[in-house]
Amino acid sequence: MYQVVLGGIAVAIMVLVPILSVVFYDLVVGRWDGGLRRWRERRNSAAAHRQGVRELRHQQGVPIEQLAADLRRLRAILGSDSHKSAAHQMGNRLAYDKLLIQVCEMLEIEHELDGDSVGFERDIERIRVEAELERAGLILTDRRFGQAA
Repeated sequence: MYQVVLGGIAVAIMVLVPILSVVFYDLVVGRWDGGLRRWRERRNSAAAHRQGVRELRHQQGVPIEQLAADLRRLRAILGSDSHKSAAHQMGNRLAYDKLLIQVCEMLEIEHELDGDSVGFERDIERIRVEAELERAGLILTDRRFGQAA
């Protein structure tokens, strides 16, 4: 039995020592640096993906898709409320501005809509914020507008 154990140790040494020395040499020379870097990147991206999915499962508040639909609806109402009373028009604009502010805060876009601007300054700021939201990927305009039939 003693000789079998010693024989097993000898074979393990004869097999493992060359393999371990080659592995150690490859690590020292840097032959595995690219593979290890890609493995770390895949591991980090998988962890970030899991974190994103976890955050989506526990999200609070109104979804951005619902806010975008509300913005499109209110924008259409603002374009066609010229025959309504001034109070009704002002209420629509205030609701639209509040919704724009909420979406800007969600997407971390800077805005001046909560300031004291009125008239044309406020309209220009609305247009600028709408352009920033479109640039961020939020669809506010009807894609069919201005396209050939």
